Formats: sequence, C-alpha cells, structure tokens
Amino acid sequence: MKKHSRRRFLTTAGAAASVAILGPSLLDVSSVFAAPFTRRDIGGLGAADPIITGYKTAVTAMKALPATDPRSWTYQAAIHGTHLSGAKTAWNTCEHHTYFFWSWHRMYLYFFERIVRKYSGVYGWALPYWNYSSPTQRQLPAVFRDSTSSLFVPNPNRPNAWNTGAASLPAAHVNTSAGMALINFYPGASSSLEGNPHDNVHVDIGGATGWMGDIQAAAQDPVFYVHHSNMDRLWNIWKAQGGGRVDPLSDSTWKNTPFTFFDENKTQLTMTGCDVLRAAEQLNYTYEGEPAQVKEYCLRIIFPPWVFQLVELIRWPGPPIELGPDPVKIPIELKDMRQRLMSAAESKTQTVLLKLDGVEADKLPGVVWDIYAGLPANTEPDSEGPYYVGSMSLFSAGVHSNMQHKFKPAEFAFSLDRAIPAALKTNAEKLEITIVPSGILINGKRSQPKVASKVRIGSLSIAIENQQKSTR
Repeated sequence: MKKHSRRRFLTTAGAAASVAILGPSLLDVSSVFAAPFTRRDIGGLGAADPIITGYKTAVTAMKALPATDPRSWTYQAAIHGTHLSGAKTAWNTCEHHTYFFWSWHRMYLYFFERIVRKYSGVYGWALPYWNYSSPTQRQLPAVFRDSTSSLFVPNPNRPNAWNTGAASLPAAHVNTSAGMALINFYPGASSSLEGNPHDNVHVDIGGATGWMGDIQAAAQDPVFYVHHSNMDRLWNIWKAQGGGRVDPLSDSTWKNTPFTFFDENKTQLTMTGCDVLRAAEQLNYTYEGEPAQVKEYCLRIIFPPWVFQLVELIRWPGPPIELGPDPVKIPIELKDMRQRLMSAAESKTQTVLLKLDGVEADKLPGVVWDIYAGLPANTEPDSEGPYYVGSMSLFSAGVHSNMQHKFKPAEFAFSLDRAIPAALKTNAEKLEITIVPSGILINGKRSQPKVASKVRIGSLSIAIENQQKSTR
C-alpha cells in the first residue's frame, strides 16, 4: 500500500467528549496529536457534537463534487455498489458472503473516513458507530431523523417509520451471540455476523424499496457508514475473545489480494488484508470502550488451532421450499437419529447445524425470516424462547435482480444445540422447522412485514460439525 500520512487526534484518557480543532491551524497537527483517532458510540453524541456537525458538513460538500470525482458522495457510494451505468475504477467492488467481507469493508471505511475528515472541518473527525446491540439504541439515531440535515434521507429511499422514530430493530435481528460464539473465521464468525446483524439491519431499514435494503444503493444513505463502523468493531471484539479466534493468516489469497480505493487527495491506492490486521497501529483508530486490540502479523503465519469437519445426517427429501407471507413448516423425520442428535447437542466439540442452501429470490424480498426448530403446535413464535434458532434475510447473495454483482445463491447455517433438547422432549420422531416472516417494531409492537418477492430454498439439511485439534 502506498505510504500515507494522517492528521492525528488527541484522545484524553477517560474523557467522553471529542477533542477537535476547527478551522485551519499553523501547527503540524500530526506531531501534536499522537494518539489514534477514537471512533465513538453515536448514542453518546449530541446534535452539536463536532463529530455530527462535521459529518453533515462533509456530506454536503461531497454531494456538491462532480460525480466523476472519486471523493464525491456519488462515487464513494458507487464503490460499494451502484445502479448507474458504466464501469468506473473500483465501482461495484464490495465483498459480501466471502471471507473478504470484514477486510474489504475495513479498507472502504478507512478511506471514506479520510475523505470525510478532509471536508468536515474537524481535524480529529472519526467515524462513529451505531451500537444497536444496546436496547436503548434500536431506533434510527436521532441525528439521521432531522429533515433539515444532510444526514436525512426522505421516503421512499428511507421509509417514513424510521425517520419519524416509530420504527425500531427487534432484539433478535441484532443478536450477535451466535456469531461471537464461533471460533472459526469463515465459514464461521464472519459469515454468521454478516447475516445477523449486518444483513438484517440493512433489510429492516430499507425493506424492498429503500436504499439500505439494496446492495447497489445502500451506501447512498449516511447511516450505512455508522452501521458498518459497528460491524468493523465487532471484528475486533470477536478476535479479543481469544480461544483460537484468528484471522486466516495461513491463506495467501486472503492476505495478499489487493483492492482499489481513493484517498482524500484523489490518489488511487490499493490495500490488502495484511494492511488492516491491526487497526490501531496500521490505520490509527480505535473504538470507544473496546477491549485491547489483538496484534496479528502476516509474517507470523498462525494456523487455526481447530479443524472443523461437517457430516450431513439428514436431508429434506421434499421439493424446494417456498417462503411467502405465511409461516412455513417443514417436518424432518428423525428415524434413528434422535440419540445422536441429543449427544451432539450436548457435546463441547460437536454442533448440530440446520443448513439452508440454494436460497434465492427474483428480487429483493425486503423481509427478515425467523427460524424455529420443534416449535409445538398452537405455540406463538417467540424469539426469546428455546425453539428459536436464528434469522435470515437476503441482502446481497441470493437476489437475481442485483445485476451489477455476479449472482450466487445464499447459504445459511444455524446451531440447533439449544433447540434440540427442548424439541425432542415433545416429539421424539420428528423435528419440525418453522420459518416465519418477521417485521420490525412499530411503536414497540411487532409489525406484519410485506413480502415483495417469494424466496426459494433449494435444500435443507441437518448436519453435525465436529471440532478437532489441528495437527499443524
């Protein structure tokens, strides 16, 4: 990666407020402000905070730039995805449902942050994050709901319910526990957390018509960037848990594949996975309240301490499953598998998985589906109950109408370990999978979502994932 300098931002230990310098300075700021920039929780920032006012100023300035300028709002959004015709440098290059998801978006945010800092008028500007894991932060942050602000996006590009504050994210749609519990990087934590909360937040906010629900329009909404700042933070938090959680440093493709971006001076640059392992040291930022960042190095090849082997036990023999506005039930005959499933569900080195493969839709469905295993008849679905196994939504993979991105069907995997004991107590011969369209909360109450396109599931299976010590 081409060498670059950054103005530095002083983070005062224990201070909650941003330290910023407004306007030009005769000082060499990089020599004065030695600490990394701090990306702060947007829930703690008021409308007058320099981080917020600087973001608004920068968005206005970037929208005023010609669309051909790589620092413009149009061009920056198009790097992630666009419906505009043409093939300008770096357009439509986002990585989704690959093992580059975390690393590509870290690079993208890094250069976006530098551009915003240049146009914000705030030397210490750093991208805040939206911590929707907090029950108090599941509405759209207030600063994006001000209709006089450049951070505001009107209906239909952002549905009215979000702009009025009536809408909020269901807890199950932003539950990171399943992904954080996984030790393997991909498929594992990266793919799980990309599904929930990443895809769910996009779909919940955008639905089938809003920008956030469409991979080729999502980055036009300023809330996109604080959402992805949180996803980047989750990468740091996942690694900090230890226990064998490491990036794929034995994979040369992951480490060395270059991706193209532009900096605040319109300079075209490339970055690789090796350039973004240590955010504080290499990119000069940390997150407010995060644990110490894990230091990894590409020259120190670390092999994952665990090997994961998947053994399929049962495959649904029926036709492809179609999801629409009504709940769908899929009965799985267990035959003689009951005891094996119970044993694996209770094991520390095995996980029972529900796998959904070949998932696709003709266009954006705009809906999150909640999935249950063994839900008893006449029992209301409850995402807090023992039968809930997870949620799924189609944002990038699996949607045929996203023509700028090469189509690939979506795949999902959910742990059944918690549901199996409860489910098999009530029915030892059959495990019924229930899939229910799940709406956002409106004024605190669950809404009935509108399904804009039916979803087909090509295959459904139950497998056991065996975790073994690596011999390397």
